[in-house]
Amino acid sequence: MNPAESTCAAIAGKLSKLPPFGPAVQKLLRISLEDDSATRSFEEAFKSDPALTAELLVMANSAAFGGRSRVQTIALAIRNLGLERVRSLATTSALRSHTQRGRRHEYLASVWAHAVATAVAAEALGELCGFPDLYTLGLTHDLGRLGLFLAGGQPYAVELSKEFTDIEQAGQVERNLFGITHCQAGAVVAAVWGFPESLAACMGEHHSLPSGAQGGPRGMIATACQMADSLGFPEVPLSDPPGWPELCPSLEHHPQLEPEELWDQITRRIADLHG
Repeated sequence: MNPAESTCAAIAGKLSKLPPFGPAVQKLLRISLEDDSATRSFEEAFKSDPALTAELLVMANSAAFGGRSRVQTIALAIRNLGLERVRSLATTSALRSHTQRGRRHEYLASVWAHAVATAVAAEALGELCGFPDLYTLGLTHDLGRLGLFLAGGQPYAVELSKEFTDIEQAGQVERNLFGITHCQAGAVVAAVWGFPESLAACMGEHHSLPSGAQGGPRGMIATACQMADSLGFPEVPLSDPPGWPELCPSLEHHPQLEPEELWDQITRRIADLHG
């Protein structure tokens, strides 16, 4: 085995030992939202995690979602919020916990901001194109970066915090450091954590998928990722932010996808999650 292969194998070994999301969150991510038993399966997952249940009930009773009567049960909270919103809550909580392990690192703050920005843009795209469950795909698409940071430590953060001309140049730095890119790392993490194919594909292929609605949900994640970059929430620092992605005619100039509107939504969401 040559030095490059040895480095790649070592990083893959570290990635396979990363602490996974909690059992309840992993179960939620594996449940198909189209399954007739999805609601019941969601209830069972929350019953196994009191802390996650507390977050669910707080959200269900918040000003944004609360009704006249207090929500006191898991079943009612799930019914009021909807399956995808509940799943995105659990995933957001898990991702925040992982990034806060390195809270002193500005790099992780940028990973977090890009993930949320992509999720918000993906959610808007999905609602307009008939795919209402894209928030979670957007939130988790860049988990390979978190994996490389947790496996490689501060040297990775230092190198990836430098300014790049484009994402391909940043990918080459990752290959020089580890022998793999964050997309390849994402595929490893998805396999180790038992993520479903929809999440795994976005984590491993979001820079090689056809963008836009014609690419289906995965293509919309690629588009949302570019939107996040363009709006000032980049994966890595770029000397020139990428232009706004080309959208199909039915989405061009749609109020929900205007850059100013999305930027407002993203900044509010980030503020709420930090609050």
